[in-house]
Amino acid sequence: MPFTRMRLFGYLLIVSLLSACATPPTVEYSVNARQHQQQLAQLQNWRINGKLAYRGEKERFSATLNWQQQREDYSLGLSSFIGTRILTLQRSDEQISLEYEDRTYQHHDASALLYDLTGWSIPVEQIPAWLKGQVSANNQAIFAENGLLQQIRTKEGWLVNLSDYRQTQNYILPYQLELKTPSDLIKIRVDKWLVN
Repeated sequence: MPFTRMRLFGYLLIVSLLSACATPPTVEYSVNARQHQQQLAQLQNWRINGKLAYRGEKERFSATLNWQQQREDYSLGLSSFIGTRILTLQRSDEQISLEYEDRTYQHHDASALLYDLTGWSIPVEQIPAWLKGQVSANNQAIFAENGLLQQIRTKEGWLVNLSDYRQTQNYILPYQLELKTPSDLIKIRVDKWLVN
């Protein structure tokens, strides 16, 4: 092989190796759908950090999202991108409280309380399962060929699309969700999963 061709071959080899290093390979996951759903049902203590974007009939906003779940109880915090707190919604011992605009409100229904005060239609009680990629018994579900939950349709009219699954400890969890009805669109992007 002439020197110039050898040199060109070496150059192309280095470029291809550098390209391979710059672009991490896409990981393909495959699970048994039933076993995976059973595993997710056991995951009851977790936390996520990410972003939430909401678009409704009258308002739209984007916020950083912090959600901590301890069995049935949770703490949901929304903040502006400069760190100003928008609201904190908590469930503790079946009591719902919402801190919003320097006041605290209480109710038995988190979604109703949030809608009454802000006008935002957000299905708070169902989101914890959806964030994990878990489907409830009353919902219609579509699973991808790899066994992971791809879409949920609820009797309340929500269509939930789940994507960008990644492994976090022993769990394969979605990092991107899109929730929509004819009048509302919610996008959730998880930056970090913490599981206990």
